Amino acid sequence: MILCSVCQTENDIYATICKKCGSFLQNRVPNIDLFDTLWRVVENPRKAFHSIMLAEHKNYSLFLYVLSGIYSVFFAFWYFRIGDRFENILSLILWALLIGVSLGCVLYPIISFLHFILTKLSEGKAAFRSSIGITSYSSIPFIISLVLLLPIELMTFGMFLFTFNPHPITIKPVSYVVLVGLNAVMILWAFILMTIGTNAGNQIVLSKSMLLVAILCGFIFGCIFFCGRYIISFL
Repeated sequence: MILCSVCQTENDIYATICKKCGSFLQNRVPNIDLFDTLWRVVENPRKAFHSIMLAEHKNYSLFLYVLSGIYSVFFAFWYFRIGDRFENILSLILWALLIGVSLGCVLYPIISFLHFILTKLSEGKAAFRSSIGITSYSSIPFIISLVLLLPIELMTFGMFLFTFNPHPITIKPVSYVVLVGLNAVMILWAFILMTIGTNAGNQIVLSKSMLLVAILCGFIFGCIFFCGRYIISFL
């Protein structure tokens, strides 16, 4: 709760105006500053999600979902090893971009709505716009992997990153293990961020937040694997 300095009334922590006297409690955040928020998520996630919750417009959310969708498609291509179905690495990248943009746009409302429903069932302070902000900005580790790790992987292994024969681990075993390990860390980081965002933003106890996020992550990975199998049959 946040205490009004004028009338001493307790208000919700994300309230900007006192419910009793109408005094300003804290500054409004009309729009989210993307780069400032990205840095805050790294430096102080709880403070970052506080600003996201206060923001009137959850801008850049769709953009982050699209980038996450592209990352998810590359992840599915890697997991199912479908590099042999493409003529060259350029065609694989183009297909990943095309499918990833579509996937991100589709998952944008679905994941946000599912998070919203799970939040309501957990008796948290649920709002669909809040779920949009929490789920989209929790995906920042995926964007980091897409922008920083994926180019290194492509330059190191090329098309072999997505094939069984030869397996990339036989080409450069140390590099492959390190890069896969870093991707695993990014996935774990995204899970932690969404748990913190749900705990702080929706005011749900930590144990319930972890369970909620675990269910949501299971749904997300289920979608990735389902789409991956469908893509294999299509390609």
